[in-house]
Amino acid sequence: MSPGARGLSWRSPQNSAPILAGPPARAGSGFSVLVMVAVLLPLWFPRPLMVGELSFAFAMPFVLAFWALTQPAWRGSLQRALRGRYGRGLWVEALCVCLAMFMAFMSMLVSPVPLRAFRVILPMAYAICALILLSRMPSHLQRRMIFALLFSGVLVLGIAIGLSQVGWGRSIVMRDYRFLAFFEKPNQLGVVVMAVWPLAIALLLNARTAILRLLCTIMLLVLATAIFMSGTKTALALGFVSAALIWLYHGSRSGSLDKTLFKLCVILCGIAFAVPSTLWVLSWASPDFFRRVNSILTYGMWEFPSMQTRDMVWKESIQIGLDHPLLGEGAGTRVYRYAHSHNMFLDYFRGMGVFGLAAAVVLVLSAVSRSANFLLSTLPKGQVDRASDTIVAGMYLGAIFYLIGNQLSDSFSPTTAFLFWIMYLGAYFTAPPLSPVARTPLSLVVRPVGQLSTSGWMPRAKRAGLTPEAAAQPI
Repeated sequence: MSPGARGLSWRSPQNSAPILAGPPARAGSGFSVLVMVAVLLPLWFPRPLMVGELSFAFAMPFVLAFWALTQPAWRGSLQRALRGRYGRGLWVEALCVCLAMFMAFMSMLVSPVPLRAFRVILPMAYAICALILLSRMPSHLQRRMIFALLFSGVLVLGIAIGLSQVGWGRSIVMRDYRFLAFFEKPNQLGVVVMAVWPLAIALLLNARTAILRLLCTIMLLVLATAIFMSGTKTALALGFVSAALIWLYHGSRSGSLDKTLFKLCVILCGIAFAVPSTLWVLSWASPDFFRRVNSILTYGMWEFPSMQTRDMVWKESIQIGLDHPLLGEGAGTRVYRYAHSHNMFLDYFRGMGVFGLAAAVVLVLSAVSRSANFLLSTLPKGQVDRASDTIVAGMYLGAIFYLIGNQLSDSFSPTTAFLFWIMYLGAYFTAPPLSPVARTPLSLVVRPVGQLSTSGWMPRAKRAGLTPEAAAQPI
């Protein structure tokens, strides 16, 4: 190789790390994860950082985005993310975000409390922050950011669970029998845990050493304990479903139909066994919550007081939206003294009219279709890239179940929304390409389209004057 070619280094438009010199150095990987964990800790402490109705934790997405803007990155990385890397880009989600923000600002003209529109504006602005952060971040750091988000949550929740066992600490993280940790309400805690729960299961399924399996099991136990102690029925139900789905997806990639059917039977039997076991644990750990759950099983879901409250809030939200179909009553305003409608669609319809509802519906449908497309497209791959795909599937499922939880619970609040954007956009950026692969005729080495290599490269003008044998030689 000539001296001139030896110093040549290309950067992929998708990855900001050089690809000629091999993979980036991993010497400081552990330290970088610790730094990310420390930076993301405030996202799990919104309530202790509250000043009025705002929290210093709400500023963290903007701080991270500003930091990303100060770092070197491939030119046009944001535009490529919007246009698409290996398929449909993020332009649909970007349009929904812009429309929701515009309608939130417009609703301030008719809102009795205009500043409450920031309950919608902030979560949508977080999408821009997460997009800037992840699009400018080197590819080998993107997935570590998502892992750091999970690790920081487990650390905070573990400390909170420990405080709940102490008299003076219990008042910090509990309300009556319900575990709040450092959030405003247990519903927020349940929705946040749902965002990282499938990823934690995916890490456990792909753990290859005893130490990693032990650490992943501890993480799952901390998250499961937080769900149980919160008493959030939505998180309990969605936790079972999402765990079964990620387990089924991982099992279906075994390449054997018999193994897949066997794993499906195991999952169904496990769920059937887990329900009475869970009730027994609840009767021992929280008798008051057990009586509430038992009353649901005995008298039905709609007889539960919280569901009756939701029914009342939903009917009022629909009526307000019908009375004010264009601009709504005002984004983020209260209904029956509640800060939201316990449903993202109704919350946006009531607060911002039909256009706000359309933005929410299209955003959810786009996220669901992208996630389903990834899951279905990767199923035929069998065991090829199974570990990596399962982790991405955990991110996508976490984002989807966060959205499902918001149709029954917290309605996309500033306290929880940044976790959704990090998980959803993180899955988009770290997913391997689904486009066809290019095969080199000599080595038959599979290389994803768009991943360039300078091996054997030389200027076209010089190559034209060489014989085929000489042109094939590396320089």
